[in-house]
Amino acid sequence: MTRDDATVEDRVADLFDRHYLALCRLACLLLGDAAQAEDVVQEAFLRTFSGWWRLRDPDKAERYVRRSVVNLCRSRFRHRDAEHRGNAMVALREGRLEGLPSRGGDDQDTVVVVLEAVRNLPPRQRMSIVLRYYLDLPEAEVAVLMGCSAGTVKSQVAKAKLALAVALGDDDESAPAPVPAPAPGPAPQRVPVPPVAPETTDERWAP
Repeated sequence: MTRDDATVEDRVADLFDRHYLALCRLACLLLGDAAQAEDVVQEAFLRTFSGWWRLRDPDKAERYVRRSVVNLCRSRFRHRDAEHRGNAMVALREGRLEGLPSRGGDDQDTVVVVLEAVRNLPPRQRMSIVLRYYLDLPEAEVAVLMGCSAGTVKSQVAKAKLALAVALGDDDESAPAPVPAPAPGPAPQRVPVPPVAPETTDERWAP
């Protein structure tokens, strides 16, 4: 092993120690499967190590690994997301999700409900909402990671937020319906005012 190889190995090892758990959480949110998330993150670090020489700015290696994680998750969507949604529908039909805690429970119960709702989103909506709000990335960077335009990101985030609101019972169905304005009736007829005789000086000042 050369000195350069040792330096790269040390830098990737440091990157691994600092970001492995956070990237696993990200991949788990995207994929909904902890085991697959670990596989994806490990593969992303392996690609980073083997392709280190392609990095234009090694100080931004974290972004490279994160993008690799997102791309690997996107490729897995094509192979397993249809099966995941099918399993979710079966679970709903069997009533296995009926026992999920309500939003009135403690914080841990709320986390479980929210995670389940996020996992049930379509892949692109799930990815957009996780990258935008979990990682707190700007829309332009989310668009780069997803390989789409910023407008598509906005659209997917809006759809995801609406779907989550419905799933979590936050849709504003209880709001009162707007009261319609009364239909315009016939214009009121003007009543002719009889002419008033001009007052005389005496009449104006009479007691």
